[in-house]
Amino acid sequence: MRISEKVAGGVLYALGVILAILRPPMDRAACTVLPGGEVCEAINPFFFVLEIGLVILGTLLVALGYPFKNARQLNGWLGVASGLGIAFVGGYAGLKEMVIFGAALATLGIIIYKLGGAR
Repeated sequence: MRISEKVAGGVLYALGVILAILRPPMDRAACTVLPGGEVCEAINPFFFVLEIGLVILGTLLVALGYPFKNARQLNGWLGVASGLGIAFVGGYAGLKEMVIFGAALATLGIIIYKLGGAR
């Protein structure tokens, strides 16, 4: 049972990242050209939620298939893995706020994981 959870989680995580590469959640807003010459872009909420959701669900399934020592290690690993995925999706989409959020989540996850392993 645990191996199938890991495989399913890995597939979902990879699918979320690959979807972010192939179809970033940014759309052109009715081909509007701004006076500066750049094209106006907007976030496509469907693809944005789909990509982030696949990454988080994949992380959760992989974590459920692994026997952690305690809850702190589990929570830390969830923070690191989902934070890196969120940062990658946000970075590929050009959303600096999501990159910062993902990096902060991954950093907090590393701290929690290290504290969980120390006890």
